[in-house]
Amino acid sequence: MVDFLLDPVDGIGPLVALEVSSTIEEPRQRLWDALHSQYDQPIPGLQGDWIVQFTPGTNVKKAFGPLAALLVRQEQANLDKIGLNGWNDSTALGSFPDPQHEADLQELTKLKVVSAQRVHSDRATGRIFPTELLSGVARSTADAIAPYIDEFLVSELGEDKVGKLAQHPDREGHLFLWADRSHLDIMMSLTNRFVPTGNPNAPAGLHTIWLGSFNVDGLVYRWNDSGWSILEVEQRTAMQ
Repeated sequence: MVDFLLDPVDGIGPLVALEVSSTIEEPRQRLWDALHSQYDQPIPGLQGDWIVQFTPGTNVKKAFGPLAALLVRQEQANLDKIGLNGWNDSTALGSFPDPQHEADLQELTKLKVVSAQRVHSDRATGRIFPTELLSGVARSTADAIAPYIDEFLVSELGEDKVGKLAQHPDREGHLFLWADRSHLDIMMSLTNRFVPTGNPNAPAGLHTIWLGSFNVDGLVYRWNDSGWSILEVEQRTAMQ
């Protein structure tokens, strides 16, 4: 079955079959699968709660023990933050870290963890709350949009989505695709309202393609036979 069968409220307008999907890079998918399973409960020996910034290269299972020990040392030394990015570190500006702190920084580098910062709360449970650092270069054009959609359409998941829409020839087939946070080209293009120049190779039966980014609020790309457009999206609550 398709994700949604949409009928116009007032009876005026097309009948729509809608499939919704998102794309996540495999390294990020593996990272978050591991994070959710590894850090879903308090860490023995840890008193406070910590926000830890991981990277897709982190081996979560191997990092678990050394990272917990490092954070316990931070608490014992009354340090609230440590980081490889300078601004998020307890070392005073213009000073060198002491030998133990330097060793902890080297440990962060080895674990491919960027930073950790303690959250002060009376309800702390001794948990690690993971976040993720993304970096890269985004093109200042929209040339990457159509190839990005084409890559999804020929994937196993994309073919499955299109196949489900084809089972409803009496309705317009719509595909809404969420771009992963790591796709900075799409974030840049949509934020700056760049209109794509090329068309996706949409198969027969796929009437409209929507493309949004988890990094951009309020804007979405739409493609159909008339070409590309950028629409503003009004955010509503469930009660509305």
